Amino acid sequence: MANLQEQIAESVLAGNFYATEKLMNATDFMEFEEAFISASHESESVTFYTFILEMMKKEETVELHDLAFLLLVYPLSEVKGAFDSAYFHAERAVAMTDYKEIKNLLQLLFLYTTPTPVLSDREAFDTSKRILAIDSTNQVARTLMKKAAKKLDKVVVDIKDFNQYKNA
Repeated sequence: MANLQEQIAESVLAGNFYATEKLMNATDFMEFEEAFISASHESESVTFYTFILEMMKKEETVELHDLAFLLLVYPLSEVKGAFDSAYFHAERAVAMTDYKEIKNLLQLLFLYTTPTPVLSDREAFDTSKRILAIDSTNQVARTLMKKAAKKLDKVVVDIKDFNQYKNA
């Protein structure tokens, strides 16, 4: 009998979302998530994302948003717009957890570290601040907060810089 990863790959790639949903419901979600991401890595098919969206139509959950996020930032990261779509899922999960789950806040903050950051300096700073309010020892948040603060300081304009234009 095929292992869970193979069963997921077979059912998703065949478009048999009913069978995939049965596997998801019959398995511990963390185990399913791991096998799902691994199966997606093998094929790099967008059909895996379509499955998640189909499940969200039935019931939107933080776990499904987390899975969509992971799918978009790892196996499907090369797809144009993947990080932008991942932002949607991270932001939705953060809102659904009332901005109190560090895991979800860190997913959002991760999007500040991508080659072309999806999160603005202000959003990264604010997200880091939220994380540190929950866990003051979180080094990722502390480091990225400092990085964002430095960039924000460069944006602050001194009024003296405008003096050269006062008679223009």
